[in-house]
Amino acid sequence: MKKQKVIILNSRQQNKKDFETIHELQEGLEEIDEFPVYTPNLQWFEQIVIQEQQNTRKKLIKDLSVFFIVALIILSGLIISLYQMPAIFIFVQIITSIFIVVYTSIRIMKKANHI
Repeated sequence: MKKQKVIILNSRQQNKKDFETIHELQEGLEEIDEFPVYTPNLQWFEQIVIQEQQNTRKKLIKDLSVFFIVALIILSGLIISLYQMPAIFIFVQIITSIFIVVYTSIRIMKKANHI
């Protein structure tokens, strides 16, 4: 623990310093209260919120579309490989399982080492 130097003032000096500090604080607060505050129009905020909601909805629809297209391609490939070439299907399943285990292990180890 760091030692702090304390200057002991007599009570008259300390009272004078306290009053000066309080007076400076009050003057500073009064200056802050006199500072003009600009409040934008409520319609401006509502318009920004509506625009942001529309952008979020468009982004959600775009992301879901991409997700379903990629999922459809992957599932189609797996189903075709299952019925046409079962060996490739089993190989892909084994590689995927190994990848998930290795990836999860690496993530957990990085998280444990980071903490």
